[in-house]
Amino acid sequence: MFFVQSFIVAILCWLASNTTPCYGFTIGLYTLGRPLVGGFICGIIFGDIQTGILLGCALQVVYLALVTPGGAFPVDIGFISYPAIAIALVSKMDAGTAVAVGSTIGVIGTFAITFFRTFASVFNHMEDEKIEQLDYPGITRTFIVYPQIMGFCLRAVPAFLVVYVGSEIVGNFIDSLPAFITTGLMALGGILPVVGVCALLTQSVRNKWFLLFFLFGFCGIVFMGLNIIGLTIVGGVIAFLYYRTGNTVLAAGNVEIADDEEVL
Repeated sequence: MFFVQSFIVAILCWLASNTTPCYGFTIGLYTLGRPLVGGFICGIIFGDIQTGILLGCALQVVYLALVTPGGAFPVDIGFISYPAIAIALVSKMDAGTAVAVGSTIGVIGTFAITFFRTFASVFNHMEDEKIEQLDYPGITRTFIVYPQIMGFCLRAVPAFLVVYVGSEIVGNFIDSLPAFITTGLMALGGILPVVGVCALLTQSVRNKWFLLFFLFGFCGIVFMGLNIIGLTIVGGVIAFLYYRTGNTVLAAGNVEIADDEEVL
């Protein structure tokens, strides 16, 4: 049974890192490749949906602001969403340790995606030759078949071995660590989500005083113990009112400018 579970995780890891046109960016990298989605699916596979979602949320926060400018992948999110969460589920890791281990696996997975993008350029030259020869089956092979086989070998195979062979090893290794190291891993796992949130705020906050909205929500959840769904509704109402007020002020300013122009 564990063999089948590991195989399914490996296939999902391969599909989650896919960036082929139409399917890849919509269903693969930007949907299956998200840790929250991966945690939910891994929870179904290993029979612990609640823990899978909790681990997925913890890892998702770390990579909230993950972008790929110019195709540069700082981390292979597919290895985090599936092999890392699968190992965490099998090894019964807490969220902090899972974040630390998952981040490490994601960085290692980056080597696989870098290798793939480097050597897959060979298929581009092969495809140029097939286009000149009007060899349509050859174009299909060089554009789809060969890269997918290479991607499967670089992603699915290592992911399967990591989960099937490495889960027990990682679990025993974590259990054998001294208490101060596991405490450090938990602390690191608690800091990394903060880094993800800060990176997201850096990219999305246009004016610094907008951080007051974030602090309001943070204080409401952490210190006041408000329900996150209710607070989200309140935040949506405040955002809507702010948006409408800003448009009203802007429209009033335009009317005043138009009146002045008529007087002149």
